[in-house]
Amino acid sequence: MKAPTILKSFLLRPAPSAVAPLPEKTRFDRELTAELDTLGGEIKLAQLLDAAVTTQKIVLDSLTNVSYRDDFDRGDVDKYLEDNVEFLDVCNYFVEKIDNIYNYLDNLKVVVHLVDNTCSPLKPNNVATRRATELLNSSSSKIVEKRSSNGLKKLLRQKLCHDETEMSEVMCGSKAMALMCLRFLELGLSFDAKSEKLPMMKLSPPSSSTWLRLLQELTKEAEASVDEKKLQKKSELQQTVDAARELKEHVKKKKEMKCCVEKLKQRCKELEAAVEVIDERVKDLYKCLIDVRMSLLGILSQH
Repeated sequence: MKAPTILKSFLLRPAPSAVAPLPEKTRFDRELTAELDTLGGEIKLAQLLDAAVTTQKIVLDSLTNVSYRDDFDRGDVDKYLEDNVEFLDVCNYFVEKIDNIYNYLDNLKVVVHLVDNTCSPLKPNNVATRRATELLNSSSSKIVEKRSSNGLKKLLRQKLCHDETEMSEVMCGSKAMALMCLRFLELGLSFDAKSEKLPMMKLSPPSSSTWLRLLQELTKEAEASVDEKKLQKKSELQQTVDAARELKEHVKKKKEMKCCVEKLKQRCKELEAAVEVIDERVKDLYKCLIDVRMSLLGILSQH
């Protein structure tokens, strides 16, 4: 008896090939994924900097355990060392930018002190008012704003990806986390909410690395959050700039200034607290990037 046509075609169908097992996750992948899992919701600049610093420490630990193959990894290591110089320059750029913000705050504190003593229309102090106006003009955000880092723009135009070797993955992770952090730091430390738009960070399509897929998701969420904040809430720096402009207008038009002075006092206090934390973290990131550089140079010296 002949087999039914449907059964016959099923019997003649070639057996499905065995499904290839998923590649084993590297230790670096597991540890960086765990670090990225701690981020979520409304991510603040200090959190991003902490994550970038922790990543460099994971990188340092991984470099002591991964095997280096000169024929496969040398090009990636050379490229990392070249980019590392740019990253260090960008960190220095932010240190200078933070110094500018500190100077801006110092001037605003003097303004507050001068205007605070002339708030009463019964006791006008034209000399103090004139000096406060001069300081507000010299502290204009357009004057103290530092232009965007060309090195940061150059790094953002690169496409970050890694080869199949663990060494390549580790170096890609180091750059990707530092770059994401520095990009949002530039946006957060801008005096103008409508400042020059930075290039988007370019990551390779998701690979077997869990951390890379997760980083892409976090980057998209952070971008959406930045766009939303432009419409809803400005950074501490931009709120301080607005408060200074408001006080300047009141001084110019000889309006009541007490409310403006109190607002500017509070904005300065909040900004100073935020910048102190960021300043410390940027310097930590710089040191960690130096450590990674020295570790890689040590590996090359042995081959």
